Formats: sequence, C-alpha cells, structure tokens
Amino acid sequence: MITDDFTAYAGKVHIVFDKKHKAEDLKALVSQTISGIAVSCVDAGTRLIGHIKCIAEVESGKYVACSVVKHDGEAMCRGELSDGSKSLTLVINVLIYGLDKEKVEEIVMKIAKDQATRHGGHLEVEDLEYHDHSHQCEAVHEHEHDHEGHEHQDH
Repeated sequence: MITDDFTAYAGKVHIVFDKKHKAEDLKALVSQTISGIAVSCVDAGTRLIGHIKCIAEVESGKYVACSVVKHDGEAMCRGELSDGSKSLTLVINVLIYGLDKEKVEEIVMKIAKDQATRHGGHLEVEDLEYHDHSHQCEAVHEHEHDHEGHEHQDH
C-alpha cells in the first residue's frame, strides 16, 4: 500500500565530459552517484527505500544498470560500458518513503552535479514527470530486459 509519505521521482541526467574516459571510471561514477543519492536520502530522513536505480548508457550503446535497496547505500551494478566515452546518460528512478519529491530532486541534482564535476563533466538534467509512477519503472525494466543477453566483462 502506498502511504502519504511515498515519493516517486524519475530524472534523466546527461553528462558531457571534457575528455574521453575509461569504462571503469564511468562505472565508478555511476555507482558513486546512485550510492550517494541513497545515503543522502537516508541522511535527510528516508524511512524506507523501495529502490533507487539507474540505467547508464554511453554513446556506443553499452550500459550498466545499478540499484540500491538498502539504507547502507551499497550499489549493485551489472553490465558494461566502453572505453573512450565522452558522454554518459543516466535515467534515475527513486521510490522511497519519508521525503517529498522536491527534496529527492534536490538530492539527485546535487549528487549528479558533484559527480559530473569531479570527473570533468558538464550536466544537464531532465525531469521525467509521470502521472503514474509504474510507467517509470516499466521503462527501466524494459531497457534491462532488452539487454539481458548482454554479457558482463570486467576490464
């Protein structure tokens, strides 16, 4: 049951970097972003994390999917990115209890901007407002399922 303090937020973050990055550096950026959002939400008073997840894709079409479902903020990631990327797009979904949408959006923007800046990037954020939050989740799940056959390779 969804209570009054349930918040669903979806946003798309585009990061353009000043130079090309290695796949492992971009994967770390994605993991640190999603973990940072989770920890910041907990610090701000989140009672329960339903999920905080993202799909991050580089211009070659390779992607990683990361999610956090616990208060410790540990991100679980799968997938791969390619070396030499100068841009990264993240679709971020946050389903939590205890914070309002404005606070969640503020946290997402701050963490994403901090991570982009730290890695020499410039940020554009697009709010993906839906009237029914289930469509947000379906879009991420469809993307994950479209790439299920995609093998993960460590570099």
